[in-house]
Amino acid sequence: MATTKTLFYVSCVALFLAAVVVVLGAFTRLVDAGLGCPDWPTCYGHLWVPDEHHEIASANEKFSDTPVETDKTWPEQIHRIFASTLGLFILAIFALAYKNRESEQPWRSVIIMLAVLVAGLVSRVVVGDKLDPFVWFLVAAYFGNLLRLRQYRNLQTAPFILPSLLAGMVILQGFFGMWTVTLKLWPQVVTAHLLGGFTTLSLLWLLVQRSGNFYWRAKPESLDKLISLQWFALAVLIVVVFQIALGGWTSSNYAALACPDFPTCQNSWWPVADYLHGFNVFQELGPNYLGGLLEAKGRIAIHFSHRLGALLVAVLTVVLALRLFASGLMAARIWAGIALCVLSIQLSLGISNVVLALPLGIAVIHNAVGAILLLVIVAINHRLRTLSKF
Repeated sequence: MATTKTLFYVSCVALFLAAVVVVLGAFTRLVDAGLGCPDWPTCYGHLWVPDEHHEIASANEKFSDTPVETDKTWPEQIHRIFASTLGLFILAIFALAYKNRESEQPWRSVIIMLAVLVAGLVSRVVVGDKLDPFVWFLVAAYFGNLLRLRQYRNLQTAPFILPSLLAGMVILQGFFGMWTVTLKLWPQVVTAHLLGGFTTLSLLWLLVQRSGNFYWRAKPESLDKLISLQWFALAVLIVVVFQIALGGWTSSNYAALACPDFPTCQNSWWPVADYLHGFNVFQELGPNYLGGLLEAKGRIAIHFSHRLGALLVAVLTVVLALRLFASGLMAARIWAGIALCVLSIQLSLGISNVVLALPLGIAVIHNAVGAILLLVIVAINHRLRTLSKF
């Protein structure tokens, strides 16, 4: 019991850190500091940033193609430091889960493959991009092993597979963070890195639910109504994740201002756009994606799709909330109200981004509230799938 309580508290701290990392990541992208440090994991060869005159001069000589911009180095390196701290907390969570594991859980393969994955990250930093195919093999092997072991998942025992999934995710995020820099903000990697951050946040949130024993208990008349909502709630979650991916694609392709008017786009209800190029995920590498490389019609396609996605999320979330209200369970009604409030704030922030031409503060908050909306929908799904009867 003491170990479970410790796991809960450590998970709460890690959840807070993950939220900070998500917000810092959004801030870093929005101030164009994604390449503020051209190397990884150091910054111009420094553990912090070059701030002395001679350090800056030496860095400019060594990295002549990317001279030091002091207003962009610190956001990137602070983001890395918080992300690294989060990684340590997640590894601590994994250690706690290992300590508290059930005897029948097959932990040996997870431990071995996680150690190999960490070694792969270190080797990739030292050797270079020649190891990338091997890295992808290690990642696939680790998560494939967890998929194989899902049969040992038991809500009545201390979680082990979930912390193992988190440990793998944080290592994968390390790879994505490195590739974001080495591939010069390639949109595919930037979007994947953003989704990885939101996934890590969601998994930590689930771990808090599990270790804190947060469940719904319903009377029989409410239970049937709530059980019937499980698949619809999952569909809402999938759509929200897809919308977050669209938001990441919008940001990584610098398409946030492609439609400067609202509710129309380019003074049209259905603007002329190039969806083929806007969503070409096979675009070639390089040389540098800072500022984006797509032409206007491609960016319009991305932005307008994000608006349509927001409309779909709004409709589905409202329907889900109304059905939760109709269930008769007070706890479900509270979460439905939270979902509607967060949705309203998020829609208002999205509109403000367009009307006010993407002010930094509102854009960062828009990312943060998007994460909160995701967590609300994740919590509702968790409650619906762990229902118990009075």
